This record gives sequence, structure tokens and C-alpha cells, in this order.
Amino acid sequence: MLDSAPLAVCVGEGLVALVPAVAAPLEECRTFHRSLAGAEWNAAIALASAGIRTAVVSRVGDDGFGRFLTGELRRHGVDDSGVEIDPDAPTGLYVKELTPLPVGAVESRMHYYRSGSAAAAMSPSTLARPPASTLLSEAALVHTSGITPALSPGAKAAQDALFADRPAGRLLSFDVNWRPALWRGREDEAKALLADYAGRADAVFCTRPDAEAVFGTADPQRLRDLFPEPRYLVVTCPTGATAFDGAERVQSDALEANVVETVGAGDAFAAGFLAGVLTGLSLSGSLARAHRIATRALASTRDHVD
Repeated sequence: MLDSAPLAVCVGEGLVALVPAVAAPLEECRTFHRSLAGAEWNAAIALASAGIRTAVVSRVGDDGFGRFLTGELRRHGVDDSGVEIDPDAPTGLYVKELTPLPVGAVESRMHYYRSGSAAAAMSPSTLARPPASTLLSEAALVHTSGITPALSPGAKAAQDALFADRPAGRLLSFDVNWRPALWRGREDEAKALLADYAGRADAVFCTRPDAEAVFGTADPQRLRDLFPEPRYLVVTCPTGATAFDGAERVQSDALEANVVETVGAGDAFAAGFLAGVLTGLSLSGSLARAHRIATRALASTRDHVD
């Protein structure tokens, strides 16, 4: 790929996911498969799979899990040079607990072990140090989510810096990704903060349940009225999506797919839409690309496309 191609930079925490080999209570599971996870990292891999030059800015521990994660980025064609190595703090991880559903699908419950992780120590200085600063200065798109500011005050400050430093021509993308467990006891503060980020982004992604929980409505037109500032607003549900580009509105149905698990599909969807925008597709074309890439994340218990 030519270096002159538009660069997308995803900023957020990468996690190792431990996925049991069978759908059963954790106390009955003996074998786990490791996989890359983390909303922005999933999006980065999906963007790269769509032919977009992509990099990640983050932090991992100086441990085997951190080396696994950066190796996975490289294996999928994502630039990992902006990922700092923390000599002391560990790489975060989570364990999936799978419950079988009809027709071969599973339902997931996540158990997180990320407190004090290397990524939680992100700060504005993480963004200011090269090579992260160089990547961000070259970025045509920066993508982040509502998870990052929940990790720590430093990570919130890093997110604030991304929204404050808005070079002309850079598209800032924000996926709401409401995680109430991360905001326990701070829910009202969190909802106001996420609304502020959404109002200042160029592209906003939100599921209907998250929109209802955070903004008080899941109706796409009411959400557009609440957030007229972003050029792109995309509201998703299992049956499809509604997207706005300015005053233009397009609704599309989800594609038929063999659904094994839904975790990570939203990240892939956002990446597909952004890949469409970066390559000059229309609003309907970007939605179509989003649906196609999302189906790939639905086909396994991994959180990212392969």
C-alpha cells in the first residue's frame, strides 16, 4: 500500500481475550483460546482488512500478552509503532463466559481484569511522544470510543487532548460504546461527558440500546436533532442501521449472516463505514460496506475480523 494513502489511527486499549473452547460455566472450562480484543483495536484490524492504512496508539505491558497483541496487529497489517511498552504495568485481559443458544450461536458474558493496566496509564504525553505524535499528525482519521475516558483520569485527559487538537482535514470518529460497569457511581457524569464528545466529533456511532441509556432516546431522528454537529451519525440495531450525512438520511437492513456471537460486530461495522468514507463512497455505499464487514465479525467467538 502506498504511504500516500489516507492513514487511520485508532486510539484506545487493546486487551487479550481468553475464550473458552466450549460454551459452559467457567468452572467447567479447561481450555481457553487467546485472541486480540478491545474496541479500537478491533476497528483497526477491520479497517486494515478493508485496505485502509491503519495504526494504533496505545500502551501494553512488557509481557507476553503485550507482545502477542502487537504481533497480532502486525500480522493483520496494522502499524504498531505507536504502541508504548510499559515496563511495570501489565497488559489488560478479559475472560469470556459462553452460554449456548439455539442454532449454534452463543451468548457472552465478559469478566474483565484490566484494573491498573498499561493502557490505563495513557495520558496526553502518550499522544505527544513520537512515533505516536507523528502518526497523529499524518492521520486523515482518528477513531476512539467512550471506553477510553472511563479507564483513568489520565486516559480521559488523553481523549480530551484528541478532541481539543483538531487539525484541519482530520476526521474525528467516536463510538459511544456505553460500558456502565466502567462508570459505576459516575453514571450522570459519564453520560454528560459522552454527549459532549458526540457533539464534537465528525462521525458518531451508537447502538439503539446505548443511545437509550445514555441520551434518553433511541429514535434516529431525535438523536440527529440532539446532535446536529457531527457530519455523520450512525445508529445501529440488530436488524439494520440508520445513517446521516448532514441532512441526508439512509436506512439499511442488516445482511443475512450465520451469527455465532455478536461481540465485536459493532467495531467492524464502524470500521467498514469509515473505510467507505475514506475511499469516497456514498452514504449508502458506506453503509453497505459496513454491513459486509460486520458479518465477518459475527461468524466466530473472536472479537475481530480475520
